Amino acid sequence: MARDVERPDIIDVTTDRPAQPDGQELFHPEDDDRPRARPGAYWFGLVVLAIGLAVTVGTLATRVTSIVQTILVAIPLALVGIGLERVGRGTGRGSLRSVGALLLVVAVVGPLVLSLSTPEPAVTATPSQPVPSGAAQAELRASMGGGQLQVDSGAAGLYSSDLRGPGEPSVQVTTANDLAVLDLRAPSQRGVLARNRGNDWRVRLNTSLDWQLDVSAGAVTADLDLRALDLRRLSFQSGVSRLAVRLGDPAVEVPVDLQLSTGLVDLYLPRTATVEVHIDGLSVNNFGSAGLINNGGVWRAEGSGPGRYFVRVRTTAARIQIHRS
Repeated sequence: MARDVERPDIIDVTTDRPAQPDGQELFHPEDDDRPRARPGAYWFGLVVLAIGLAVTVGTLATRVTSIVQTILVAIPLALVGIGLERVGRGTGRGSLRSVGALLLVVAVVGPLVLSLSTPEPAVTATPSQPVPSGAAQAELRASMGGGQLQVDSGAAGLYSSDLRGPGEPSVQVTTANDLAVLDLRAPSQRGVLARNRGNDWRVRLNTSLDWQLDVSAGAVTADLDLRALDLRRLSFQSGVSRLAVRLGDPAVEVPVDLQLSTGLVDLYLPRTATVEVHIDGLSVNNFGSAGLINNGGVWRAEGSGPGRYFVRVRTTAARIQIHRS
């Protein structure tokens, strides 16, 4: 049986594209959306970046007042320098690499050169004063920059001191009723370019008065031997520090507020003293092995004396140890 089969017409398909017109009258520059190089914008941005970095380095050099602070500031500057050098290499910009390399050299060499240079001559002062008439309480307000601080007892008058530093300190004693206020202030430091010499202070206090202490400092090594004093309050604020606080038996409830950015803290207490310790921040401590019990984030140790210490340590990160004997 024969059958007719109809097939559709075969359409000729070709992959050849029609030729583009040769005439330039059909080309429109606004149709070209490719990114264009703008060397003027690049160099303007680079100059602004260099000026900003120079101002930042100059400001830090006139504000930072110790080698320790200089090193802490140099670390992020070095990271910025490394980042700029890597970006410049990845984009093929030699000028950007040069700025990054220069910033890295300044961050590394600057603290080294400053640490080897000679600081300004030191000034030594030995002020002292008798106990004001009618005074039964006293308060020490000490404000110093970086260096070393030692506070203990043994003054025949209200206080005696050996204050060594880059300039003449400010010393003032005022009275109000039965309260005598001793105000010690270090001279202002002019930045690390001035090569400030660190303060080295020793202050001795009278043991016949009730004392409150309010100390503020920069990067400091401090030893506060307050065992022979009738202490009523202690407040200590500092930067990167190593701090030792030695306390005697409290006669009343005594608040102890220690605030430092980071560092080492050693707290010496008699075993007969009741103590309560609060920590705000990261810390590595020995409270458990020192006989303190953790109750809801508060460390406590009971003693047999009439008073107690309320200790609060505020820090970013620190090693804190309590010694009871």
